[in-house]
Amino acid sequence: MNDRPTRDDLDPSELELDRLLAAVPPHALPVGFRDTLMARVRSRRVTWEWIVALLFALPSLTFLVRQVVVHGDDFAQAFANVLSATSSDTADAFFFVDGLTVIALALLGIACAFAAHALLVGAGGTGRTIAR
Repeated sequence: MNDRPTRDDLDPSELELDRLLAAVPPHALPVGFRDTLMARVRSRRVTWEWIVALLFALPSLTFLVRQVVVHGDDFAQAFANVLSATSSDTADAFFFVDGLTVIALALLGIACAFAAHALLVGAGGTGRTIAR
């Protein structure tokens, strides 16, 4: 009898691939592989990540600030509509979200991901991102 439990969560077309991958015996990594890899990651320069983060963040932030300056009253009214709809039993809130605003927020999120990775890699061997 097979010592592997049955996989009920797999599609029948995936069973053969699962059997093939399960038949490969696990191999231990060479001694020092992890330390060598982490030393290479820590030693590399992250300047390009900061540049990419700035290239994504600055235009997005500029656009979002412009949106608030030009259409700030619309944002305030939409926010008030949402708050009034959540506090009442009726769902009569109306607000409009510009597609470019959504794209600007998405690009800002990508910039934050690049900046977070640059901070983590640039932290060195301390394992902390904030120095004391």
